[in-house]
Amino acid sequence: MKAETTEHVLRQKIVGRFLREKRSKAGLTQWDVAHHLKYSTAQFISNWERGVSLPPLEVLPKLTALFGVVNREFIDTMHHYQEQVLKLDKKHLVEAFRASR
Repeated sequence: MKAETTEHVLRQKIVGRFLREKRSKAGLTQWDVAHHLKYSTAQFISNWERGVSLPPLEVLPKLTALFGVVNREFIDTMHHYQEQVLKLDKKHLVEAFRASR
């Protein structure tokens, strides 16, 4: 991983891109998704797609149905994101120990 990779970048590249692509393929706007989920603003969806935050776990099954994708695709994407975050955390730990020598 590149030195400038952060958890935010991983969220944006893995989860955000996935959500944006699936929403677009479903022909939905961010507002459409927000309205379906009973959010008062599309900012929540924008934040997920930009990697600012993650959707709550209880929302993922609703997004799966809304976007017309199989559950496994969401599960695999979220799992891949978590794996990459753990790798990043390990890299930071290794660097911290190297720096303390």
